[in-house]
Amino acid sequence: MMRMGLTLLSLLAAMGAAPVPPLPVPPIPPAHPPVEQSAPVPNPDLQGPADASGKGPQLSFTDFRLDRDKQSSLGYSPGSQFQTNEDRRVIQTPGLSVRVPLQ
Repeated sequence: MMRMGLTLLSLLAAMGAAPVPPLPVPPIPPAHPPVEQSAPVPNPDLQGPADASGKGPQLSFTDFRLDRDKQSSLGYSPGSQFQTNEDRRVIQTPGLSVRVPLQ
């Protein structure tokens, strides 16, 4: 057992003392860079996509139940989670969501 440990230690020491492989040669820039092309810059006149939704208020029915499946950092063991009274209900009370654009 002692021989195997010393062999492993000497093998690791030999591998650690191996020479570092050389780095690749970086690309050499051209002697005369092209002058007809400028560097790329962001387009200041660029506009985002047009809003496809209506301009007026929007009304929708939603379920406001929180998705707690992705909260694994709360200190509970895997597969368990805190359950509120709202989570214990079989049927959730639907909610009403209203969106009003601010323009």
